[in-house]
Amino acid sequence: MRLLTVTFLIAALLGCSDERTVRTADSSVAVPPPPTAPAFGGGASAYTTIEIAAGGGRISGEVRVEGDIPRDTMVRPAADVQACGDAFLDATISRYGDRMAGVVVWLVDARSGKPLPLNRRFEVMHTRCRLSPRVQAVRAGGTLNIRSADRTVHHARFLRSVDSSTITVVTEHDAGQVVPDEGVLALPGRIEVRCDVHPWTRGWILVFDHPYFTMTDRRGSFAMDSIPPGRYRMIAWHERFGAFDETIEVARGETARVSMVLRARD
Repeated sequence: MRLLTVTFLIAALLGCSDERTVRTADSSVAVPPPPTAPAFGGGASAYTTIEIAAGGGRISGEVRVEGDIPRDTMVRPAADVQACGDAFLDATISRYGDRMAGVVVWLVDARSGKPLPLNRRFEVMHTRCRLSPRVQAVRAGGTLNIRSADRTVHHARFLRSVDSSTITVVTEHDAGQVVPDEGVLALPGRIEVRCDVHPWTRGWILVFDHPYFTMTDRRGSFAMDSIPPGRYRMIAWHERFGAFDETIEVARGETARVSMVLRARD
């Protein structure tokens, strides 16, 4: 009986030892980053800078909208009225006739070409419990300054659109605070910004590891230059209309003209 008890004791100790080893090994394994969405060059080779013969080609275009335009929402905050206001129009659409401003446009498969933009510092600000800019396009690897102009608490949550995982949550307690973060813009992809305290607060940051991206101006126009000759998939994205793509051919020394159309979705 005593021998049997000792045997069980040794087996139990060995089992506990194995379990501890497994837990230690699991905790030391680094969690891999989420995959880059195909729309942002997922699975493609790293971007490289090359010399572009004769300055390459150019793209000049516009983004128009067809169909019923969705209405903006009237928000009536139930709390923090002094900081947020008692009511405001949550404007998401800016247009000039049938042309759309604030649309992000980029070339998906541009994996070599001109140097990346020099700017490596970007900003998003809480103002009256809304984000400014609401949508922006930036280069990967930069620093994001999260600012607040509000005398209230904000919990800015940054989410990867590819898998809805949280990158980080930045808390600000008062007006004038600035929190720099170097991890939010580490990977290419679309990032949604929310506030855990004020659920109507929304924003978007589209992060690129190449220089062939832009946004339409107030008249819905855009342009890109120094593009290596070739055929490209071009995407136009707007938070209310989603993404639309088109194939475009770029020739050396010439300007390819394109008119992209966003259509309201059911």
